[in-house]
Amino acid sequence: MTRNKSVANSVLVVGDDKLAYSIATNILAAGQRVTIFAADSTAAHLAVQRDSPQTIHQLDLLTELPDTIPCQLVVAVIAESLAEKKHAIRQLECRIADDTIIAINTDSISLDQLQEGSDVPARILGLNWTYPAHQTYFAEIICNAVSDSRQVDWLEKLAKEKWGKDPYTVRTGFSVRARLFAAMVREAGYLVAHGYATIESVDRACRNDAGYYLPFAGNFRYMDLMGTYAYGMVMKDLNPDLSNATQVPPFMKRLVETGETGMASGKGFYTYSDDGVDYWEEIYRVFSKEIFELMRKYNNEEAIDL
Repeated sequence: MTRNKSVANSVLVVGDDKLAYSIATNILAAGQRVTIFAADSTAAHLAVQRDSPQTIHQLDLLTELPDTIPCQLVVAVIAESLAEKKHAIRQLECRIADDTIIAINTDSISLDQLQEGSDVPARILGLNWTYPAHQTYFAEIICNAVSDSRQVDWLEKLAKEKWGKDPYTVRTGFSVRARLFAAMVREAGYLVAHGYATIESVDRACRNDAGYYLPFAGNFRYMDLMGTYAYGMVMKDLNPDLSNATQVPPFMKRLVETGETGMASGKGFYTYSDDGVDYWEEIYRVFSKEIFELMRKYNNEEAIDL
């Protein structure tokens, strides 16, 4: 397929949730044309129009995939299921050019597994976002030895220079973000399940301590600020007691087995009324915008190390 300017500037976003819609909003803000492939095109249109009405004219919507998809990049947000992700990849591969990148979210599934059986495994990359994508710096690019290094470099440059991200690339084929988060949740689940803490106290501990410094600096820079010796001594004594559980805590099994989606379903670790869901959604959008601006103001990663 011969590239022209419109194709090179066009992105297909595949997904049926608010994360996918906010990704589309983020890419539209960069001046790129976006097509969303979603079952609920009305919800997709309303979400983008709410967050970026000035770019809505650059948005196209699909409820069925055409035989040919003329774009340089496909961003897919698919449920964390190997079968569903591989099905999505197969549906896309027969419709795109060989040099079109498929950037798909993946937390617990390795990139090697996603590439297996692909027509062009080198062009399948992992790309993780966080909601709301258009108001965060987060972008995790995942590649491996099979990946096309030129496409990895191009995607990293696009994320940084066009999408306003502070991207990092993991070259070992798995998500760093997912492993860090899973370790924290595993310990939180262990503490609650064994009666050492309540859900509310875990949330307060996270928000009122780590929640203050993480938007400013990651764990390693924070330890530099506070003194690495003390943290090393704490870890030496505490690590043997930390959870190494391999199963989901019993009190969380209901949420996993029933497929409940937390706040959106009105029930999760907390209970929400319809008004409560709308309230939390709205203040989270406001908070995300404000914390994004604060991180921009104190962008210490670009500071000179004296």
